[in-house]
Amino acid sequence: MNQTNFQIRLPDNIQNLHLAENEEYFFITQNGQEHRLRLHDYAEVYSIPGLYEYILLEKLGYRSYEVMPALLVEKVTETGLAVEQLKILEIGAGSGLFGKALAKRGVTSIIGVDKLPEAAVAANRESPGIYQEYIVDDLTKLSQSTQNKLEQLKINCLVCCSALSTGHIPVAVFKVALNLIQKGGWVMFNISKTSYDNQINPSEFICFYREEISQGNLELYHTHVYEHRRFFNGQALQHIAVLARKQR
Repeated sequence: MNQTNFQIRLPDNIQNLHLAENEEYFFITQNGQEHRLRLHDYAEVYSIPGLYEYILLEKLGYRSYEVMPALLVEKVTETGLAVEQLKILEIGAGSGLFGKALAKRGVTSIIGVDKLPEAAVAANRESPGIYQEYIVDDLTKLSQSTQNKLEQLKINCLVCCSALSTGHIPVAVFKVALNLIQKGGWVMFNISKTSYDNQINPSEFICFYREEISQGNLELYHTHVYEHRRFFNGQALQHIAVLARKQR
């Protein structure tokens, strides 16, 4: 980890705080001034060099960015497809942690998409040269020229790492991305195991995913349960990585 120009303080009595993922916060001091930030205040977090990686990797033991690329490459290559043949669309690409892990495993074609300009700046700063292209846009409002360009790339893999919880990527965006993937292409995402298993009050995304499976639009290929990261109070957060194939 590079030297940072900030100091981080966790909330007092942190062990007794049980906050949802999108409610967790910390205090950051820069130039003698301290202020509070939520972990999901992405625009501001990305704008501070090294902060996102420091919080996720050093403080919270974030693992999804390594677990998922390793699993994807392992399972895809088992089918006989070479890593170099993967053409990946990564939505919610953020600062590029996932993209770097893919590139480390031999993936050479990655298109990143994020709606935040700050994410693109952070990706260029933290992960230069990783993305073939990094698109700052809402996929549901793409220009025809951009959509045509993406379709011409013949993308055969969609990935979404740690961006499907509350307040993240809407189902409408995921649908558009899925439509850009070729038939037979791979689809990989992760989500909290609690959300994935919820039968009583499932999230909008889980309802969409289950419907896609039941209608035969997606075929489940593999799942893997693992520790995604820790909460600030040290409690483990389990996620499930889902790998499927687009059928139509």
